Amino acid sequence: MTDLISLRRSPRALLERDGHPGPGPGKLGLVLARAGVGKTAVLTGIGVDALLSGQKVLHISIERTIDKVREWYDEKLVEMLKHHKKLEHLSALQLAMERNRHIHTFVGQSFSVDRIRQTIGLLGDAMEFVPAVIILDRTEYTELDPSSIAELKAVAAEIGAELWMACRTHRHEPPIPGHLPPPADLFEDSVDVAFSLVPHDAKVRLQVLKDNDEMIEKHLNIQLDPQTLMLVTGVAAKR
Repeated sequence: MTDLISLRRSPRALLERDGHPGPGPGKLGLVLARAGVGKTAVLTGIGVDALLSGQKVLHISIERTIDKVREWYDEKLVEMLKHHKKLEHLSALQLAMERNRHIHTFVGQSFSVDRIRQTIGLLGDAMEFVPAVIILDRTEYTELDPSSIAELKAVAAEIGAELWMACRTHRHEPPIPGHLPPPADLFEDSVDVAFSLVPHDAKVRLQVLKDNDEMIEKHLNIQLDPQTLMLVTGVAAKR
């Protein structure tokens, strides 16, 4: 099998702490960007990154079908393997990812925190599947209030999982200094790590807005591939 660590190129790969390949159990990571910049692509890359780290992933989509989400994961993996000229490992890695990933969709259903709790409970009881990483995609299509986001984070913490979400920002709502951009400022106390995707001259730069309890605006001088939204070549997986 190929060296999986060398394939890890999502922004999550920058967050290794205390031997953990991400922000850590019970933590909430947030990806912020305007519409169309690539929040879903980054979240999918984070899911692939976790799977390559040997972790189980629960990907919850608000409005996409299971087949569509699975297609995103396959496309992301193909791009990674192409980059490293290791496409011969595709079938084996796809199989491993299928075993360690569960995709749940709310298409045609109403979304609620209780339903997510029930889904996690059923996966644990019926399949002995306990995710280490939970990805909640397209939450801008729901009306999540700060208490609901805190509850989602608590649900993840109960099973020792980290939670990743995206938040759509708007050009006409500039951030207040010392706070996350609206509407994320409404629940920023629940956020442990916040990345911002900043398009610039046909490129996308990565900016850290919050790291644990510290609200910062740190330009990492790191670019993402505008096609895959993965870290560009030469960025190490570990800090």
